Amino acid sequence: MASSVSDLRLPTRVPGPSDAFPIAPDDETRDMLGRWHTAYGDLYCVPDARGGQPHWIVHDPRLVQQVLVRNSANYVKGMGLDRVRILLGNGIMVSEGDFWTRQRRLMQPAFRPRALADFNAMIFDENAALADRWQTLSERGESVDVAAHISELTLVIVLRSIFGRDYDALVTAGSNPFALLTEEPERNLKFAARFHRLTRVVDDIVERRLADPSGDFDFLGHMLAARTKAGETMSRRALVDEVMTLIVAGHETTASALAWAWYLLATHENVCARAQAEADAVDEAELRDSGTHASGGLDFIGHVISETLRLYPPGWLLSRRSVAADRFGAHEVPAGAQVFISPYVLHRHGDYWHDPQGFDPGRFERGDQPGHRFAYMPFAAGPRHCVGEHMALTEMRVHLAHMLRRFTPRYHGNAPPTMESHINLRPRDGIYLQLTPR
Repeated sequence: MASSVSDLRLPTRVPGPSDAFPIAPDDETRDMLGRWHTAYGDLYCVPDARGGQPHWIVHDPRLVQQVLVRNSANYVKGMGLDRVRILLGNGIMVSEGDFWTRQRRLMQPAFRPRALADFNAMIFDENAALADRWQTLSERGESVDVAAHISELTLVIVLRSIFGRDYDALVTAGSNPFALLTEEPERNLKFAARFHRLTRVVDDIVERRLADPSGDFDFLGHMLAARTKAGETMSRRALVDEVMTLIVAGHETTASALAWAWYLLATHENVCARAQAEADAVDEAELRDSGTHASGGLDFIGHVISETLRLYPPGWLLSRRSVAADRFGAHEVPAGAQVFISPYVLHRHGDYWHDPQGFDPGRFERGDQPGHRFAYMPFAAGPRHCVGEHMALTEMRVHLAHMLRRFTPRYHGNAPPTMESHINLRPRDGIYLQLTPR
């Protein structure tokens, strides 16, 4: 039987539904968040299905800023991370406190733009190989599931960026032990256990690197060389956990964002044509060398990416838990409260976005952004802002520019792709396009 508001001691005068609901990273929660936002606004409480404190849902950008930035020290990661810990160990996605701070500081230098420039040529070359594959399929008249192909592409890129010269040995005889990330759609406990067993593969590579240090400037090399001010290095366990975190976080979020970008380009001919014209004007050598970050040669494609991330933010649900009591306006938030923020809801908030459901990359070109910066945060915000943002944006820009120079996409479906709202917001059944060579 559903619990009432009074049974759960819901804070006075805070709106919200009376029935309990199991908030989780799933399709039902995403659907209910949209309905509740329409009914109750930017701040409300939902009774906990397990009988605990009511959950706070926050979609006022000022309160989002309070939780993620101004008072971030009072909030730790919230519900929904048990399975992630099984998958990733204690990497920076889930770790907390002094340990998280130490790990973040050790890893940060590897993600500076100057360090990431070493990967530009590799990213370009992997896209060129995929373009040749798409060319063959298009000449046969076959449609392409771009979601599946891009998932494979981004996995190769993240593995090469982490392991460098060890990648070829990792995929000996054409077998990639991490291929289950692209082959297995479920992200359940069985998958987490299978993936976690791959820590032995990573540990073997670390062992070889320690025995034969060569100063490689891939991510693993940077992390092996990282030192605290006191000269301390990462522990072996911490290093493996961070590698596992980079593999998952660096693969799935970028792959899902690019899949949605292709759907939007394929269904908006004028936007696609303008993006193609911009890609055509870019020097290929510059694209391979720098991703044109310096020249601004791909500004409009950057706006396409920004608008894609607005409509389909991969990290669509954030959770935090209050350490001590806080206040949301007139309402006291008790210690231990679960707080949920959905970038998916924020990015479609009618008070901050004109035509919030529409695809309009020009809004970023016109400066038609929301009135509050925390109404848009595809890479989260504050101290736990995504460390890989620059690399993800580079991957997306180079991919779209390279492929749009060679193909014009046409969407095969009669309806928008179905969204799958788990840890990442991704297309459930792929995105099939007919790619016409230019």
